Amino acid sequence: MNGTRAVFGALLRRYRLPLLIAGLVLAVGVVISSLVVGARIDPSFSPWMVVAGSVVKYWLFAFGVLLVAGHLRLFAAAGLTRRAVLTGGAVLGVLSAIAAAVLTALGHGLESALIGDVSPGYPAWSVAGAVAELGHLLPICIAFFVSGAAAAVGFYRFGAWRGLPLAVPAALPLVVAEELLGVDGSGQVLTRVLPYAAGLPVSLAVTLLGALLCYWLTHGAPIRRPAMG
Repeated sequence: MNGTRAVFGALLRRYRLPLLIAGLVLAVGVVISSLVVGARIDPSFSPWMVVAGSVVKYWLFAFGVLLVAGHLRLFAAAGLTRRAVLTGGAVLGVLSAIAAAVLTALGHGLESALIGDVSPGYPAWSVAGAVAELGHLLPICIAFFVSGAAAAVGFYRFGAWRGLPLAVPAALPLVVAEELLGVDGSGQVLTRVLPYAAGLPVSLAVTLLGALLCYWLTHGAPIRRPAMG
């Protein structure tokens, strides 16, 4: 537990300021873009959902990759276990996913307040719709984080060519989550294959399997110690 807490604290200190800056930039961006878009065109979609909805997912994927490729051996060199590194990183990843999903849903509401009344073609926004967005975005964001970490572990352990086949099962959490729980550019939740009540547990189960794959691959991965000068 102490190792997990140490990893979480170190990662939080490392990424806290960049995350706060990114959130501020996105908030300012939604105000500016809403004013510009609302003044010039009558959008039939949500520019915020198109941009922010993609940015947060792929940032979490990148964080999953960085957790393994950028931090695993450094924490291991400091005497922390693989389990502590992954668990501490997972806690921060899930908290970041929650923050990203909430920010995206709230940003959509702010955009709607700014341009919804002056753009008749803008999709209607509601609190119930925002809750539905949150319920879809959160498992998607977590799935992207898990897929990034699992893919990175495969390449870290086996190298580029031998690790390439593992990219397929590593990608399953994000593919399944997007297919079952996607949100389109207007903020409308999508249920292409299964209703939400069935799609959510399926998506979470696949994401859990991706996390277990990540832990299993990391358990036997040799730690490449940083070169000593």
